[in-house]
Amino acid sequence: GFKFPQLFRANLAVDQKLPFDIVATLEGIFSKDINAVYHQNINLPSTGTALIGSDKRIRYSSTKIYSGAGGTTATNPNISDAILMKNTSKGYSYNLTLQLQRNVNNLYTMIAYSYGKSKSVNDGGSIAQSIWRDRFVSGDVNSDAVSYSNFNQPHRVVASAFYRKEYAKYFATSVGFTMEAANGGTASYTYVGDVNNDGQTTNDLIYIPKDVTDIVLETVNAADTRTTAIIWNQLNAFINQDPYLSKRKGQYAERNGLLLPFYKRLDLNFTQDLFVNVGGKRNTLRFTMDIFNFSNLLNKNWGIFRTTNRTGLLNFKRVETTGVNAGKPVYSFPYLDANNQIPLTSTFQNSTGQGSRWQIQMGFRYIFN
Repeated sequence: GFKFPQLFRANLAVDQKLPFDIVATLEGIFSKDINAVYHQNINLPSTGTALIGSDKRIRYSSTKIYSGAGGTTATNPNISDAILMKNTSKGYSYNLTLQLQRNVNNLYTMIAYSYGKSKSVNDGGSIAQSIWRDRFVSGDVNSDAVSYSNFNQPHRVVASAFYRKEYAKYFATSVGFTMEAANGGTASYTYVGDVNNDGQTTNDLIYIPKDVTDIVLETVNAADTRTTAIIWNQLNAFINQDPYLSKRKGQYAERNGLLLPFYKRLDLNFTQDLFVNVGGKRNTLRFTMDIFNFSNLLNKNWGIFRTTNRTGLLNFKRVETTGVNAGKPVYSFPYLDANNQIPLTSTFQNSTGQGSRWQIQMGFRYIFN
């Protein structure tokens, strides 16, 4: 019964000329999955036991139905994963954009704002097994649970201005900039370890404790000298400062629920043309220089992207088998820097990637006719 992917998409736009030679554009785009693809691992048992406490997710009885345990046979093969492709219609996205632009006397200016939302069951991958493996979950790992897409970007502002002037019969100079400000991406808070016993150690979304009685904590190892009270106070302080976790206490984290902070980027373009008429047609020698992230060139503290310090927030250690916490999962909250005993205190840090650096690109181009 599997069907090839089908998607419904519609858009509606209107342009309206306003006073002062301004053209306004309003456009909406809506997409809805009809037959999207998602994946199940049907070698994962359907049986399991719910955890005790506020986090009641199912912990599977085994990571495999057919594991070859006790000797591989035809009736007990050793199967790593048996991935089944199925269809779902739960995903959707929409985007609404308002743009104002003006082009008068060689000066072009534009500003636009977009608001949107994107939700999906999965966002694809290289192979079927990795698509199933890498989808963050808090419940049934084989269900078509919908959540925020990797490409969810609620807010985006773009502005640009370009001025071009021809002079002295053979020359033209153009200078312009493009500014962009938008959410820098998404992230998911997960456990490090296999909480639900599905055989995967990085795909379990965390349950966000609302108080100290909502989680069982202990030290990372013998070198960790913190008391349980100190560990909770450090974890609680981190939750309270986090813009996402602080609003979802007592709930599961969502896949791609955390929005990265706004980035602000300014790019500059300079273009110099030298042109002559050859055979009645204009021939142009063009020199261009683009300075990407120009604001970072002006000030090293500008144009910086922000990323997370750590999204694998807690380490899963075991399910307690004795005492008052029997049946409850046990976690540790590792230091950000264990050697210097520095706890994790903030969600974001400055990115040292290429996006946070200015770059210059220069080019020459010959344009004939």
